[in-house]
Amino acid sequence: MSLVRALCLSCSRVLLVPIAQAQSRELNCPTCGADARVAPSCSYSESDREQFEELSDIVAEAKVTRSEARNSAETVQHALWSSSYTRELERLCVRMPGLLPMQVAAGTNAGAQRRILVKLQTILQALGAAPRGSAEYPIVTDPTQIRVSKG
Repeated sequence: MSLVRALCLSCSRVLLVPIAQAQSRELNCPTCGADARVAPSCSYSESDREQFEELSDIVAEAKVTRSEARNSAETVQHALWSSSYTRELERLCVRMPGLLPMQVAAGTNAGAQRRILVKLQTILQALGAAPRGSAEYPIVTDPTQIRVSKG
């Protein structure tokens, strides 16, 4: 089952929801019950959900601001490009101490560190891109449809 990210309009938590549920536009945050809206991104699998939700909670508890989320997402992207996962996780743990158990569990495993950073980047990008007044994003029901105009 493919999952896409959604952003809670109230508590700003980022969550993963099944694509079918996202297309129905009836999304509620499991934490606070408020409306949530789909935020465009890549899709994830069901096996990613637990760690994704834990990371979302960590970011929410750290009260990361929208501008801080944008800056951190860019820094994480740079770390992913340069493969400097350990250094970036250490930096983020200072700001978000809730990440420390994940950092310890990942140890020196570059693959585990990368998976944490990719999910964290997705969360930070959603928070950083959220408009002030509304977090509603369009949902494309079938991105494979191509419109051809008759000329």
